[in-house]
Amino acid sequence: MNSSSTVQERVKAKIPSALAQNPRLVMFVVLVIVSTVLSKGVFLSPSNIHNMLRQYATIGIMAVGQTVVILLAGVDLSQGSMMALVSMVVAYLNVNGFGLILPLLAGLLVGALGGLFSGTIITRAKVPPFIATLAMASICRGLATLMTQSRPIYGLSKELLVFGRDTIGGLGIQVVIWICVGLLGIFLITRTVYGRGVYAVGGNEQSAHLSGINVQRVKLLGYAFSGICAAIAAIVITSRMDMGGPYVNANDNVQSIASVVIGGTSFAGGRGTVSGTILGTVIIAMINNLMNLMLINPYIQQGIIGAIIVITVTLNHRRAKVE
Repeated sequence: MNSSSTVQERVKAKIPSALAQNPRLVMFVVLVIVSTVLSKGVFLSPSNIHNMLRQYATIGIMAVGQTVVILLAGVDLSQGSMMALVSMVVAYLNVNGFGLILPLLAGLLVGALGGLFSGTIITRAKVPPFIATLAMASICRGLATLMTQSRPIYGLSKELLVFGRDTIGGLGIQVVIWICVGLLGIFLITRTVYGRGVYAVGGNEQSAHLSGINVQRVKLLGYAFSGICAAIAAIVITSRMDMGGPYVNANDNVQSIASVVIGGTSFAGGRGTVSGTILGTVIIAMINNLMNLMLINPYIQQGIIGAIIVITVTLNHRRAKVE
């Protein structure tokens, strides 16, 4: 009995400590309580939680890639436009008789090449990531609209629709894909030499170079990974919408950055985790879900998310100064 009570006391003592060290966990717990109370229990219903995760799976996938480039003290503003381009490429090839595998591979290749192009501009031409990826976003959006003169592409095959509409064991396939991409991101950053290189380059690029790390290669691979994540998200959203669209989910880029920031990754680079980003995405999903349940105007919702980004960046900056 004494040993059992001692273990319980230790667990109870650790809970407040864990919450104090992880403000995002505190935010998550508070949101669960507030959302449950304000929605009169609707929030915690399995159908609502599942729908929420399905709706934010694409943002979660994008955010995993965005985490890597922000850890490198960069940012990828081209993800949303890259999604549009990949969506059009995949849909165009699929409806024109190229089956399933070739369109999927082509979409992933477009995402990887787009990311490599942005990374090359940043590393070789020394263009700031903000400008380079903004230019890439314009290029991608232009190509996406040029393919069919801004007209969406309909008539996708049933095989392609699986990724955004089917379930496995009651769980949406897009959520399963998000989980797989998240686990890949966690493994890449925490269990590989490349991941250590990302933290080193993001923390101090010059020191990383003097330590023998190929800074250019680390950055190129980071932006390529971000482009691939955008491509995976594009395949999922194309499947879910049953069309290739030149303007699909234009605001997802902001949401992916918000997920990373709320997840605790610093814009200064070298600080943050993919697991934190996943929690950040869930928090964003919960906030939007609560606002939807409360019938708050979508335009006001965008303003609230923007305000949350500003507040979170400010708090993270102050916390970094203290540490």
